[in-house]
Amino acid sequence: MSLMSTAQRAPSVLAPARATLIGCGLLTAVSALAGMAPLVAVVEISRRLLRGDTDVWPIIAVALVALAVKQLGTFGAGVLTHLADIRVSFGIRRALLGKLRRLPLGWFTDRNSGTVKKTVEDDVAALHQLIAHSVVEVTAAAVPPVVAIVYLVVVDWRMALVGLLPMVVGLVVYQRAMADAGTKYPEFMEWLTRLNGAAVEFVNGIGVVKAFGVPGAASSRFQEVSRSFARFFLDWARSTSSAGVIAEILLSPPSVLVVMASAGGALTAAGQLPVESFIAFLVFGTVTTAGLMTVMMSIHPLVTAMSVARRIRDVLSGPELPVPARPVVPDQDTPGPVVRMRGVRFTYGDTVALDGVDLDLERGTVTALVGPSGSGKSTLAKLLPRFDDPQEGSVELYGVGLRDIDPAELYRHVAFVFQDAALLRMSIRDNIRLARPDADDAAVRAAAAQAQILDRLDELPRGLDSVAGEDAELSGGERQRVCIARAILADRPVLVLDEATASADPENEARIQDALSEVARDRTVLVIAHRLSTVRGADRIVVLDGGRVAERGRHEELLALDGLYARLWEHDQRTREDIVAGTETR
Repeated sequence: MSLMSTAQRAPSVLAPARATLIGCGLLTAVSALAGMAPLVAVVEISRRLLRGDTDVWPIIAVALVALAVKQLGTFGAGVLTHLADIRVSFGIRRALLGKLRRLPLGWFTDRNSGTVKKTVEDDVAALHQLIAHSVVEVTAAAVPPVVAIVYLVVVDWRMALVGLLPMVVGLVVYQRAMADAGTKYPEFMEWLTRLNGAAVEFVNGIGVVKAFGVPGAASSRFQEVSRSFARFFLDWARSTSSAGVIAEILLSPPSVLVVMASAGGALTAAGQLPVESFIAFLVFGTVTTAGLMTVMMSIHPLVTAMSVARRIRDVLSGPELPVPARPVVPDQDTPGPVVRMRGVRFTYGDTVALDGVDLDLERGTVTALVGPSGSGKSTLAKLLPRFDDPQEGSVELYGVGLRDIDPAELYRHVAFVFQDAALLRMSIRDNIRLARPDADDAAVRAAAAQAQILDRLDELPRGLDSVAGEDAELSGGERQRVCIARAILADRPVLVLDEATASADPENEARIQDALSEVARDRTVLVIAHRLSTVRGADRIVVLDGGRVAERGRHEELLALDGLYARLWEHDQRTREDIVAGTETR
């Protein structure tokens, strides 16, 4: 089963609120009709008074009742749509968080954290306008003009056409102003996504750039994206501002009132339009366009919200790693290699990361993956904890394909130390016992001691109770040792260490090596390192180049081959000598 075969089209994110929105739309329409009653009452009262009939109190009473119905209906529709918004937003966030847990890690590597945050937080918040306001506001704004136009056509079709003239001209001008909206709105949202991502990258990387970079370099990309967005938005605004202002003037109630008063006054003076009909046009004429501006101003947030809804739906429809219908529980006593990879091929789009890789991890051994940058080391390591599935080939644990093992069962056998040594914002104790929440303090301290980090943790202000990122400020190497302690406490028989010493200083590197010696004891370990000196004692070293296995063997055997590994080893030693020489001259 391929990963793509598990992609299912998610239902519309608005489906849970559809019935409520339809009902509230109808309720708002009825309320808007009731809200027209006072205007009709003004015309009818004028008509009676002009005939000398002063019995107008029944009309006033009906108008007041209708006005109360309008207010209650509008209030009720608003309450119901806001309750629907709360229900839908909660459901979407819960669905998104559940979906993010099931998506393959490759989905996240293709997107920055700003994009993911925008989907979960900003995009869901943007639906508030669509669910809680747009249906009620657009319906309330659209119904009165339609009713007013029909009423005026019945009264006098000539004056109705005159009253529609500024509206037609205004709409034509507005349409020209917004001719590019179909392409500009999606581009506008794309710029917002880029700006959000650039801001997150700026904040996340500012520390490193301030320490090692040129002043101002930290914000250069953010400034570039901001300037590009400003240019795009200003160009769009300039292209629409003149026509937009003209359209707004033509569609404003005063403009319609001037046209109605001029034409109606002339016809009334000529005896071709009754006075009561003239009053009707003065009262209802302004209604024909009063709601149009509200409707047109709602187009932008409405289009934005619909685009957001589609984007959320695309995330919820994203392909997941398939889960077996009848999972197989692997048997640790199965003879043969603990992990077997055969004919593994993996691609990122058109880029081939791994091609025809065969690899065995024997029980209780340490296997090291080395190679130039981009050779596929991390990609291969991530296949073992099944962060992705290969497009071709197989990965087996104790003779069982990973696709046939339930993910929860897989993680009872495989632990993983990430490259970035991430610690959650909780106590160091809880970070270490993340995989075993019931572990007692003695077990936590024993794991920390094995990971060569206990002494440093005891120096923290509150010891193991110190919170990562608050009063527990640890270096990269120290964070890696905390993660190794977590892996030791988890006590999984298979361990993957991705770039475990890539960012460690020499002192931390030595202590990490001691920690790895502890964690590798009686376990099957797959480790990756840029520094070849950290894996020279591995039971087997596999050299990757261009996604293929170029060489394999022990350290001495590979040096004797005088191939790629030998060149990498020479480069590694030369780099270390330069570092030492630079340190001594300071």
